[in-house]
Amino acid sequence: MSRSLLFVLSVVVGCGGAAAPVARPERAEPPQLWMQVAGQGDVTVVFEAGGGDDSSVWASIEPEVRRANGVRTVLYDRAGLGKSAPAPGPYRIDHEATALSRALDRFSIKAPIVLVAHSYGGFVATLLAASDARVAGVVLVDANLAAFFDDAELARLQAKYRPQFAALQQAKPALARVMIPVIEAYPDTAKRVRAAVYPAALPTIDIVAEHSWGDSDEENAAMRRVHDAFVAASPARTAVVAVGSGHQVMKDQPQIVIDAIAQIIRRVRS
Repeated sequence: MSRSLLFVLSVVVGCGGAAAPVARPERAEPPQLWMQVAGQGDVTVVFEAGGGDDSSVWASIEPEVRRANGVRTVLYDRAGLGKSAPAPGPYRIDHEATALSRALDRFSIKAPIVLVAHSYGGFVATLLAASDARVAGVVLVDANLAAFFDDAELARLQAKYRPQFAALQQAKPALARVMIPVIEAYPDTAKRVRAAVYPAALPTIDIVAEHSWGDSDEENAAMRRVHDAFVAASPARTAVVAVGSGHQVMKDQPQIVIDAIAQIIRRVRS
């Protein structure tokens, strides 16, 4: 899930809050997809925001990761979010992964890449990890795993947020143009991501928030079971519980995320 599905739709509609501006890029991506590449190093850390969020959610973490680990970092905005132009045509999750891969190509980003993905960004990270050999490690930050989104969960999700579409369109029309297709495509998205083969040997740290986005204890417990099964499926995967954190772990417990990224960088370099 993502802040936009669980926070933006229910909170921003009411308060009209806006995302913080992203730092001026060192190099400008073509207007269809904004990207910032900073620093130098043998490893590139790519930050993937949750649905409805732009790259500003990583603003406090990215500089520390870059300086402390001697890496190059990439921040970018998915189509229609932040500084990136909307994508034409119907929404497909594959377009998100392809757009990121091509943007990395345009900036000549080579292996090894460490992906850091929050919430809905977990779907994009899964597809990229399954298809792009440059990906050498992943940090999932309370990220979506497709196995959680069975038919019942998908029905609950759409039943909850479809009644809020009109309010979102009125309060945040640009965001609505992005998020409504994302929500309507959720069944196809979950099916597509379930079919992707996440490499078993790919070093991965799976951070799960103690207080995630579920509406009930039962829903959050079901989510944790899916994450537990994901980690148990490979010795290359490590589970971390962000004790006391809500869904926005990078804001509630930033050091947990920073430490996990550093650990994956060390594993990639070893």
